[in-house]
Amino acid sequence: MQEMLRVDRLQKIFAMHQSGRKKIVGCDNISFSVRKGEFLGIAGKSGAGKSTILKCIYRTYLPTGGHIYYPSEQFGTIDLADAEERKIIAIRKKEISYVSQFLDIMPRVTALEFVMESVLALGENEFSAKQKAEEILNYFVIPESLWNTFPRTFSGGEKLRLNLARAMVGQSRLLLLDEPTASLDQASKETVRARINELKRSGTTMIGIFHDLDFMESVVDRNYKLEFGLLKEA
Repeated sequence: MQEMLRVDRLQKIFAMHQSGRKKIVGCDNISFSVRKGEFLGIAGKSGAGKSTILKCIYRTYLPTGGHIYYPSEQFGTIDLADAEERKIIAIRKKEISYVSQFLDIMPRVTALEFVMESVLALGENEFSAKQKAEEILNYFVIPESLWNTFPRTFSGGEKLRLNLARAMVGQSRLLLLDEPTASLDQASKETVRARINELKRSGTTMIGIFHDLDFMESVVDRNYKLEFGLLKEA
C-alpha cells in the first residue's frame, strides 16, 4: 500500500528569547509512517508534544531538524520540513487539512463563508461551494440560524464542529486532527465518528491526537503513545 507520509527524526526546539538562551524541546527524534487510507492515532499527556508533531507536518511550526516526506499530487514527493512557503500554501489549499480544537477565523466572516472558502479553494464555483457548505453544516448539526452569523459568539462545541465542517467538506488526501472531540457531547462525537469512517472508506489518510482514548481506539487503525519524548507503537 502506498506510503502517504514518512516522518524521519523530526525535531522542534523552541528558543525562549525573553529568557536568555533557554530552549524548550517540543519534540525530538520522532519517526513514523502512515499508509494511504490509514488512520494513525497519537496519545499522550498534555505537553508531551503531540500538537507540535501535527503543527510541524502542517508547517504551522518550522521544524528544527529531521524530514517529513509527502507525495504531493502537485509537486511530487517533497520534504514538508523545508519546502518553499508557496508550495506549503498550495498543498494546504488542496491536499492537507488541519482541524484544531480552537477556531481561527477572520472577525467579519460568517460560518457559511468560512466553510465555503474551503470548497472554493478546490476550484469549485460559488453555487457548488454554497450547496456543499450547507450540507456539511447540516451534517454537523449547526443550526441554520447561525450560518450567517459571526462564529465568535458560538459555544466551544459549535466552534469545534464548525472547524470539522470546514476541514471535512472536501476530501483532503491527508487530514490532521488535533483533539477533534475535545468539547463535544456524545451525540456530536457519534457524528464525528461516522464522518471519519466515511472518509476512511473513501481513501483519506488521517493522523489524530486524542485524550479520549475510547474514541481513539474506535476509529484508528494503529496508535502510538508519546511519552518522555519517545513515540512508541501501542
